[in-house]
Amino acid sequence: MKRYLCSALALLLASLALQAREVKSLNDGWTFTKGFVKTGPVAGASFGRGPQGDPVTLPHSYNADDFQTENTYYRGFGTYTRTLDILESYAGKRIFVRFEGAGSVATVQVNSTFVGEHKGAYNSFTFELTDYVKPGENTLTVVCSNAPTFDVAPFGGDFNIYGGLYRDAWLEVTEPVCISPLYFGSNGVLISQKVTRERADLSAEIHLSTLTDYEGCEVRIAVKDAAGKVVADTYYNRIFNDVVRCNLAVDRPHLWNGKADPYLYTAVITLLKDGVEVDRVEEQIGLRYYHVDREKGFFLNGQHLKLQGVSRHQDWDGLASALTKENHLTDFDFFDEMGVNSLRLAHYPQAHFMFQEADRRGYVVWEEIPFVGTWVANPAFDDNLELQLREMIAQNFNHPSICFWGLYNEIQAGTDKIVGRLNQVAHEMDPGRLTTCAVYIDSSNEFIPDVMAFNKYYGWYYGKKDDLGPFLDSWHAEHPTAAMGISEYGAGASPKMHVGQYKEEDYTVYDSMGKNHPMERQTDIHRVQWPVIAERDWIWGSYVWNMFDFGASGRFEGDAPNQNDKGLVTIDRKVRKDAFYYYKANWNKAVPTVHLCSREYTDRQEEVTDIIVFTTAPAATLYLNGKKVSQKKADAYATVEWPSVRLQKGENTVRVVTAQGEESAVWTVR
Repeated sequence: MKRYLCSALALLLASLALQAREVKSLNDGWTFTKGFVKTGPVAGASFGRGPQGDPVTLPHSYNADDFQTENTYYRGFGTYTRTLDILESYAGKRIFVRFEGAGSVATVQVNSTFVGEHKGAYNSFTFELTDYVKPGENTLTVVCSNAPTFDVAPFGGDFNIYGGLYRDAWLEVTEPVCISPLYFGSNGVLISQKVTRERADLSAEIHLSTLTDYEGCEVRIAVKDAAGKVVADTYYNRIFNDVVRCNLAVDRPHLWNGKADPYLYTAVITLLKDGVEVDRVEEQIGLRYYHVDREKGFFLNGQHLKLQGVSRHQDWDGLASALTKENHLTDFDFFDEMGVNSLRLAHYPQAHFMFQEADRRGYVVWEEIPFVGTWVANPAFDDNLELQLREMIAQNFNHPSICFWGLYNEIQAGTDKIVGRLNQVAHEMDPGRLTTCAVYIDSSNEFIPDVMAFNKYYGWYYGKKDDLGPFLDSWHAEHPTAAMGISEYGAGASPKMHVGQYKEEDYTVYDSMGKNHPMERQTDIHRVQWPVIAERDWIWGSYVWNMFDFGASGRFEGDAPNQNDKGLVTIDRKVRKDAFYYYKANWNKAVPTVHLCSREYTDRQEEVTDIIVFTTAPAATLYLNGKKVSQKKADAYATVEWPSVRLQKGENTVRVVTAQGEESAVWTVR
């Protein structure tokens, strides 16, 4: 009876204490100076454009204007400053500042006094300002640097490392005792799960922080279903080493089942002191179980699920990495349209909103740390890798969409020790998820994570497009204990470059690394390699490289400098390449698709062309200049093809008609 009286009292008082933690956006009111602006006794001296700076709003990257120019993008200091108003009502409370991302090293100062430094561009970090601020106006300064350094990952990689406060920033005000915002930059709540269809056993690890003691404190955790009904709850007042650990269970749970049914519960964690709520954290959680079988692939809630995935870099044309929620939603709309069900968010932890949206929409996610390309033989570099791994896991622990923690991408041999260390840390922090890696050459380190995957570019950088199948089969047979996926495959393409007929023998690796990137080559490689993957269920997941073109300094390929054009969509999100529609027709059968390939190739030199259509319809009919050519059935991969069609000199009207719609184009042969 006492427990229920306490519960009722707590619920009654909660309505009076919902503002126990105050959270304010710090996105507005910043000034930015390119360079390093000194503060303190010599305030105003700078290596930049002057101490006054330019007004900016977060998210902001100081590479937004230079990462797609002919020159190398800027890698150096950038200084951000704003006024921080501390209210008189904050007396006796604790003040924290949280940044969701700052590239790559961020040094925080208040009133010219050093507060802290964070090393790593992609995870959140929080510093306590309580002892540094005074009532009224304060000056908050953040100096960012995206210059390469030997103690911060990534040291390098085939993508840009942008500078700036490129994600949201927040001021958080709490009572002297609170749910800790300081545990590796997380919200202090980690909920583990062991799930079957009959029961979900949950174990909550709740990190607390206090300036005095925990006398009179207790923690309540309640789980609510989607309708808001409490389906499990418990109280704990045993606090040891600033941590509360408690268990509860949900009977007959409604499972989070990927895109088919991304059902979410809400966990409400309340900290009470003397019966009054002083802090609260709410997290949406999904209850699911999954595994990978070496011979049968990925299983979610006991059912096989073919992971049809893409990789995604976080940069946009004109923004670099400073994306808003609207940008992320636009990218998800592309994923939905194409029929994607799994994401590899490469090569670093991406915005928290990405995981929230993946939870809501039902995507299976591979998330990874920026251990990319180069290992630096420096103990401080290893420590930074571990720190970024711990931050990534703690901050994203409760997202049901995340099923794989990625430990590295294309790391050289001789790195077994650090890979083993990272694998151990991942399993210690999170025994419930699988670890993985992306491999480009065979090495013993690929067998350390639970499952592995290959980056393979047959027909693009090496070999022939048909080599993928034989490689996969031989490797699978030779390694009877390894579960294998495809972490990257694909080819570059410029929507401005075309050929009437693609022939593999006409291209070499020099074309791949150079300017000659016709869209038909990308389309052909994907048409050959997706069926290879689709017909092998033991491939636990596959990820097209890449969903979107992205910045990559030092590449001068295709039609754009400093850009990797392997995306299925251009970096400005304006053009869907032909290969996008190939996957849409194969992966998203719920939406009718009729797409005429090379449609934009309007001015032509060749009289003979292949006409290719991707469609969800069972057949398509081709008309050329008003005359019916023929009707053909779509093959098993949603493709209809008329090879070596001869066009007339001058204008040609090409029209393709299906039961689900039609598409046409005018092609002029000069």
